[in-house]
Amino acid sequence: MEPEKVLDLIRRYEDVRNDVLDFLDAHRDSLFGRPLADDEISADAAKVFTDHSTLALDVTNKFLAELNANIEQLLAAARTYGLVEDGNTEAIHKIHEVADR
Repeated sequence: MEPEKVLDLIRRYEDVRNDVLDFLDAHRDSLFGRPLADDEISADAAKVFTDHSTLALDVTNKFLAELNANIEQLLAAARTYGLVEDGNTEAIHKIHEVADR
């Protein structure tokens, strides 16, 4: 990879991560099923929907963890190439801490 493209890739990964986090923040509550009626079928359907949503959230959280790991590796490469200074790297880490909410 060309050194100057490392920072672009970091930004793209961060954009994806932030989009996913924004979606989760906006829609997390709606990802859990609530019975539409007061009967057993509605309760069962809501449980199945909630189970699927929980699994999807687990997978999404694993994806975000891997994405953050990739960002960290790219930041290490950027430091190696001298594309970022330690002070900038520390600022980026603070951004990551906020994003890891």
